Amino acid sequence: MKRLLYIAIIAVTFSACSGDRKINKAAADYGHADAQTLIETAGSMTLLELEGYILGVKATEYDYRESGHEKAADLYIEGFEKHIRENSDSLANIIF
Repeated sequence: MKRLLYIAIIAVTFSACSGDRKINKAAADYGHADAQTLIETAGSMTLLELEGYILGVKATEYDYRESGHEKAADLYIEGFEKHIRENSDSLANIIF
């Protein structure tokens, strides 16, 4: 009986870790995608629209944190910033 309980605990732990990995991967990809969207549309945005987009990015980060996904929030922002810095120096200078 103890062995069955131990196996059940391990199974639950691994499934939770797998779910976290999926969320973290999705968050990083989402950060890259949001950055690419900004790069593609920034030229036609007003300064106010650009600020609104950045606020939306920060809101997404906040949503991850509020949902208890601290690592996903960090990966989202890191993905966003990295993609901007690697693909648009001029936009990176404006934002960061």
